[in-house]
Amino acid sequence: MTLERGNSLMPVHAATLMWPTGIATGAGAVAGALSFLLALPAVTIAGPIGTAIFWFALVGGGVALLGGKGDRRARRWAGQYPWRFAGGPAVLAGIGITLASLFSMGFFGAVFAGVASAAVIWVVLGIIGMVAGNKAA
Repeated sequence: MTLERGNSLMPVHAATLMWPTGIATGAGAVAGALSFLLALPAVTIAGPIGTAIFWFALVGGGVALLGGKGDRRARRWAGQYPWRFAGGPAVLAGIGITLASLFSMGFFGAVFAGVASAAVIWVVLGIIGMVAGNKAA
């Protein structure tokens, strides 16, 4: 995908194409399975699903920033605007964790869990983007 001049959304779209779906899915599956196995006496599904979503977003965003795939201009954009780039995975994880937590917690507990997880992912990926984002471009 080539980036167009004057189109403000093209870097965002190109940056999302850097997402390593295989690595992120593997990390989410392993983390969710381990979470499920650690909570085995009580068979719960919402906690492991939330854990899988959290690690999917965190590892996917981190590898997208640090990996070698993707358009170099999109990687440069992600390095220049690390907090904007970090917002995508954070929102994805926050909504997913909120929806998964609705089954085990009340509405306000689920919203708090989603917002807290999104905040952690946003901060971690923002710091990774600030430190390593410009070096990778």
